[in-house]
Amino acid sequence: MCLLLIAYRQHPEYPLLLLANRDEFYQRPAAPAHPWPDREITAGRDLQAGGTWLGIAPTGRVAAVTNIREPGTPEPERVLSRGEIPTQFLGGDQCPQDYAAALPGARYRGFNAILFDHRRNNVLACAGNRHTPFTFSPGVHGISNGAPDAPWPKVRHGCQRLAHLLETLPDRLTADNFVTPALTLLGDDTRAETSQLPDTGVGPAMESALSPIFVRIRDGDPAGTDNGLHSGYGTRASTLVAVDRFGNVQLWEQTYFDGQVSGSPRYFHYSAG
Repeated sequence: MCLLLIAYRQHPEYPLLLLANRDEFYQRPAAPAHPWPDREITAGRDLQAGGTWLGIAPTGRVAAVTNIREPGTPEPERVLSRGEIPTQFLGGDQCPQDYAAALPGARYRGFNAILFDHRRNNVLACAGNRHTPFTFSPGVHGISNGAPDAPWPKVRHGCQRLAHLLETLPDRLTADNFVTPALTLLGDDTRAETSQLPDTGVGPAMESALSPIFVRIRDGDPAGTDNGLHSGYGTRASTLVAVDRFGNVQLWEQTYFDGQVSGSPRYFHYSAG
């Protein structure tokens, strides 16, 4: 997952609205969002490592993880998969703050994870191993592959557009007032100007290729060839999550194949017990 846009306590009916893009190698095997047979969660599944990048649970829990772009950083000893972080939180009962504090950060490559629990007064925590875990203040927030709310172009632009969407969002979410405009936002493939690019150590061409909200680096693209992405890399799924004030949870997911829309958005819903 490479972009999370979060509206936290910004709508009277929805304490959490989440828009997310997952960026990954096109050839890495993954299953789209679905109810898991081995635990009571709905999430996509990384078929290589077994975890997820984002999911929901019927208890009103939501979790997502992004990696941190830090090329050349040595792999930790006895490294764990970051995909297990949201998976274990969704299936557990710890409050977000305790779960975040207990994570063995040294065992993971760099990450940020958001952890939400409706039953704990809608608390939203941010776990990570490059910063001290914290709870979010109400507002519109963004996380890409750097520090939370780092002012990368895609984060700034995405947060601005999400804030604009919230201005006219009614109490009931529909395809017309939320799903379609949110997926349009997540489909923006405009690259940032060179002067606005962060410097994460991958070089200007790759920084530019990764700068849009929607990433598309196909086979043969010089940026990908120079950085080992020969088989193509980019946005594989766009996911929307809404949790209302009663604890009802909705998830929509649009998947992509080689950078192109694949099928219609999937929809899942958990009603508050």
